[in-house]
Amino acid sequence: MTIVMQSQNFHFFQQELGIRIQAARKQQGYSQEKLAELLDMHRVSVGYIEQGKQSPKLSTLFQIAEILDISIKDLIPD
Repeated sequence: MTIVMQSQNFHFFQQELGIRIQAARKQQGYSQEKLAELLDMHRVSVGYIEQGKQSPKLSTLFQIAEILDISIKDLIPD
């Protein structure tokens, strides 16, 4: 069985993921610049992820969860 995610659902997923990452980042008191530095990536990339314009690699998502001291399950939209 193949599961295909409709592009509209994926866009919602990206946006919600970004919102959750941004909320967790702010709760920990990190700026986009600081999170980007800890991830060894450009601040603009973090901004694009938070805006839902870019999807993080799975490895980056795990790093974000670790840095922000949050369960990866709390970042993933239902």
